[in-house]
Amino acid sequence: MIPTVAVTLTLLAPLAEAVPSAPARHVRASLVAEADAIVPGRPVLAGVRLQMDPGWHTYWRNPGDSGLPTRIRWQLPAGFAAGEIRWPYPERFSSGPVVSYGYAEEVLLPVEIAVPASAAGRVRLAARVDWLECQEACLPGKAEVELVLPVRASGAPSAAAPLFADTARRLPVRASAWSVRARMEPGALALRLRPPTGTTLRGAYFYAVTPRVLDYSGPQALAGSGPALRLVLPRDPNGVASPERLVGVLVAETAGGTIALEVNVPVASGAASSASSPSEQEKKR
Repeated sequence: MIPTVAVTLTLLAPLAEAVPSAPARHVRASLVAEADAIVPGRPVLAGVRLQMDPGWHTYWRNPGDSGLPTRIRWQLPAGFAAGEIRWPYPERFSSGPVVSYGYAEEVLLPVEIAVPASAAGRVRLAARVDWLECQEACLPGKAEVELVLPVRASGAPSAAAPLFADTARRLPVRASAWSVRARMEPGALALRLRPPTGTTLRGAYFYAVTPRVLDYSGPQALAGSGPALRLVLPRDPNGVASPERLVGVLVAETAGGTIALEVNVPVASGAASSASSPSEQEKKR
């Protein structure tokens, strides 16, 4: 089963937003790259590494009932451009009815940076990082991080390359071999899942990217047998009445290990949706 971590939170998102950033107390931030050099005209994969003290955590892109997502504000040379954060799938933290999504111990947030063909000499990559760190109380944290890399005709794996490889296994992938459909039900949304042939699904949890769609504290029940399964997702009673799409990450526990799947499907009303996943829709075009 996918674990839930119990914590006590005393600062929720609306209060956290009103508190100015402060130096980190229980989280250490650094900037690392997958390669030891920058190659002109070739993107470089960099990432902000957050290392948390025992018992402390930071937050995912949708923090759930409380918290704030980590933000990265890049300071790059002319011609360089940073992409979006590639968020590894999170874990759950609960305190009574409050459930939030985030990371404990350590997380790497990778970002692909476009490199111009004119790059030369040595390049300074820098960023301002802001986060919320929580245990029994929540504290805003910030750090200025930087990394200087030489420009060469080719690069080699850096000392941080294994960390990028570990993180890649936690990044959601397109559900090309899965069928995933969504429909509205009374008080709930249902994900109809059909894993690839030969895949045994032992457990599943859906992390919604869009706020105010699901009740994070409600149980997600997996029902069915054989190739046809159904994951029932409790709806937020005060949230979006009729979401048009269900967007998030499905973390599936299979006999072969844990996998994370991108989900972005229309929500059908009263009947199963005819679309299964972005990649399968592309195949039909």
